[in-house]
Amino acid sequence: MRVPAAGLLLVVAASASGYAPPRLEDGRPDLQGNWVAYNRTPLIRPDGLTELHITVEQAREIEARGNARERDLTIPNETPEFFDERRVARIGGTLRSSIIVDPPDGKIPGTAPLREKIEAFRAQNRDNMDGAEQRPLWERCLGSLAAHPPMLAIGFTNMHQIVQTREAVVFHSESLHEARIFRLAGSHPPAPVISILGSSIARWEGDTLVVETKNFTADQNRSSEFLISSQTVIVERFKRLSRDELSYVFTITDPTYYTQPWTGETHYLRSDEQIFEDACHEGNYSLKHILEGGRVRDGTLR
Repeated sequence: MRVPAAGLLLVVAASASGYAPPRLEDGRPDLQGNWVAYNRTPLIRPDGLTELHITVEQAREIEARGNARERDLTIPNETPEFFDERRVARIGGTLRSSIIVDPPDGKIPGTAPLREKIEAFRAQNRDNMDGAEQRPLWERCLGSLAAHPPMLAIGFTNMHQIVQTREAVVFHSESLHEARIFRLAGSHPPAPVISILGSSIARWEGDTLVVETKNFTADQNRSSEFLISSQTVIVERFKRLSRDELSYVFTITDPTYYTQPWTGETHYLRSDEQIFEDACHEGNYSLKHILEGGRVRDGTLR
């Protein structure tokens, strides 16, 4: 189990005021190094919580529910020793009920087509065992919330490495050993290549790295809560707040699935941990067993 270094659990609430980030030869802030995402704050505000800012007791309740889900051995899941120790993080100095900060209610502003697609996806995830192509992206080692935008903490493989040059910034994620390349001072090509990762270009706004990603493969179920489509545009903002904290803010716009743009905020913490290869496809028996288990349940395989 990967546990954040003790010094990182108490994140310096040093906001940008007074902090001067180290800089590279071109004068840009140096974001390089290994960073870990461990924030257990849910993307969507749980029912029963009405405010963004919460108490320590409410944060512990959120953590307890998350730990219980991950360690419930009555449902198919990874074994508990694989999971990172994650906590509800202090963002901007406060504990929060949701990563979503806009809309203010902490909910995804979904359209009717989004709700229909999500419900169909949940039913398919629960019932469809006809073949691998019908299973979610993460079961097929094709998609990960930890590696594809918006990049959020999951149960494990939450390490990332940033490498910078004058022409690009590379964001390498341990999950799926995925590498996103943010081209600086570029533009999206007129005949884009469509992919799960999309196409990213970046620019500096002061000390903030702003990344715009579009040209996604249509209807990607990154989770059971939201969709990415061919119309989606995701803008991410990375800013170094202190030696050990990197702010991460993202905004998703898609007129097909969302009634308005929606924004989330979390962070990464500096880590001295090593990144390992996440060989998801190699020796992956999970998909075979998922299909077999579903067919035994349905009585079509004995």
